Amino acid sequence: MSKSKATNIVRLDWLSNRTPTGRRSATKARKLAQYFALGRGREKEQQQQHPRGQWLDQAGRPCSHEEVLQWVRRQGMSHEMTYQFILSVKETQLSDGAFNRAMAAGGPLFSEWRLISHDDSRYPHAHALAFGNQPVQIKSEAFQSWWRAVRQALEREQASAREMQQEAALEQERAAVLQQEAGLVQDGAEREQATQLEEQLETTRGKEALEREQDHDQGWGMEL
Repeated sequence: MSKSKATNIVRLDWLSNRTPTGRRSATKARKLAQYFALGRGREKEQQQQHPRGQWLDQAGRPCSHEEVLQWVRRQGMSHEMTYQFILSVKETQLSDGAFNRAMAAGGPLFSEWRLISHDDSRYPHAHALAFGNQPVQIKSEAFQSWWRAVRQALEREQASAREMQQEAALEQERAAVLQQEAGLVQDGAEREQATQLEEQLETTRGKEALEREQDHDQGWGMEL
């Protein structure tokens, strides 16, 4: 995939689960999870904010924020590194499941994660957290293979989403045309009904006029 044609981005960064004194800590990972789910601000402020999305695990199952925080604490305390991912696309609205399927397409390099997607910025994107015991070698064949697979999966998800969006737009157009045609048919039926009513009125008026003339003639006949 050339850079000029790229419509998606996959990035990875990591941090150590250690304090400056070397003590094991999951605090940084917890703060990342808080930010991904609730945005910026102190924890009390975050608790008052509306969630930014729905957490999913690596199998696509929904997770509550509290469940994710518990998972982050366990993983952070038992692993040296926290990995944070961002998957971003242009010009296409992807579902939570689409981002998660793309993440899963990378294979077993990262076997467990929690992912949350956002649509509150210019481009739809998703964040994910995973854990391990060493920094990832970005130029390694293992990572490059994972990275390419995820980007290709995002491209497929984008194509599928665009097709669905185009089909939905066509359906809306068809519905609008059918509605317009139905309106024309209804207008035609109403005009025909109005014509029939007018003809009935004319017939009734004619009969009444004829009856009046007959009554008038009979009246003259009686006077003779």
